[in-house]
Amino acid sequence: MGMRRTRLVAQENVNLKLTPRPVSLKGSGEMVTQADLAVRLRPRHGLVFLGFALLVVLPVGLAAAYLFGMATDQYQSRAGFSVRSEEFRNPLDALSAFTDASGSSSTASDSEIIYDFIQSQTLIEILDRDLGLRTLFAARPTGYRILPKDIVFGLSPDASIEDIEDYWSRMVTVSRDPGTGIIDIEVRAFSPKDAQDIAGAIVEASSNLVNELSRIAQNDAIRFAQSDVAVAEARLADMRRRVREFRVTNQIIDPGSDANSQSSVLAELHSVLAKTLIRRGNLEAYTDATDTRLSDLARQIGVIRDQIEKERAVNAKHKVGGASLSDVIGKYEELLVDLKFSENAYVAALGAAEQARAEARRQSRYAAVHIKPTRAQESLYPQRWLLLSVILVAALSIWSILSLIYYNIRDRA
Repeated sequence: MGMRRTRLVAQENVNLKLTPRPVSLKGSGEMVTQADLAVRLRPRHGLVFLGFALLVVLPVGLAAAYLFGMATDQYQSRAGFSVRSEEFRNPLDALSAFTDASGSSSTASDSEIIYDFIQSQTLIEILDRDLGLRTLFAARPTGYRILPKDIVFGLSPDASIEDIEDYWSRMVTVSRDPGTGIIDIEVRAFSPKDAQDIAGAIVEASSNLVNELSRIAQNDAIRFAQSDVAVAEARLADMRRRVREFRVTNQIIDPGSDANSQSSVLAELHSVLAKTLIRRGNLEAYTDATDTRLSDLARQIGVIRDQIEKERAVNAKHKVGGASLSDVIGKYEELLVDLKFSENAYVAALGAAEQARAEARRQSRYAAVHIKPTRAQESLYPQRWLLLSVILVAALSIWSILSLIYYNIRDRA
């Protein structure tokens, strides 16, 4: 009897398991069984769950495995410097601070040049020749057969210069302060020493470029000043030659002195005439008209006046080399003005050349390093958790967008 009762209870339990139990859907009064719910869930959500596994779980898992198991540690080195110049300044130049508040544009311009140089292919070729960037940045072994080298964060040994330039922008970060001209460099490499060596080589190459730019500027300033001196000297020599030829052609040393001598003769005659007229006036005051001295003075006055007229006629008709004296004097004065201008220009050019040489001797640009290349003690890159978070967000976003598109198409269908 007891045996039969046990069998009946077991049969009832089996029937209960096979019998669908009613389940109430949330937010609905409809009663459905678990079997009906399973049938409804399978075709609707199977593709979504598969997409989640393929688009989210699998990529994030592979990324986590690679980042925390295969990615090579990277170490950073920082350096900072600025371009400075030493130059002589007159103490009176301090007064310009009250009238001119603008800074020097030379420092800003130099820092822009260095900023562009650090990111250029020229510097990469220099460092690749001196340090061997292909070796320093080469992909490191991972220790796994499935992926023996870190191909994501490493550089291929046979990379072209364009590949190195693209990889350089990932491993070297350069920032510049436009106001102060300070340049900060952050270099990453697979060992602390390599990062420090690369940062030091960048600073040294930048310093060499600054020195080269300073030398070129000094040489240009001196060359331009010497060119101006040569032009001024040639012009002065030409003007002196023209003055010499003028004197030889007109057979006169100084037309102005000749005219002055003739003017002196006329002035002397006018002086004698004035004195004679005064004497005749005095005699007329206390003598009568029959006095013989009056007639003598009248003859003298007539002779002097005639001589004055003759001298004036001679000056008016005076020719020097076929030209009138006034024309000769005018041309000569023009030559003297040009000669004086050429002399002043030559003196100014000599002064400018001497000043350029002095500035070249005492003015110097240099790279002032205020942060020497540092050596890291621990690895800060790659930022594994940050990269994994970015991959997770991107994967979830793609999966969500595709799921929404799928449901939209399914509802419309």
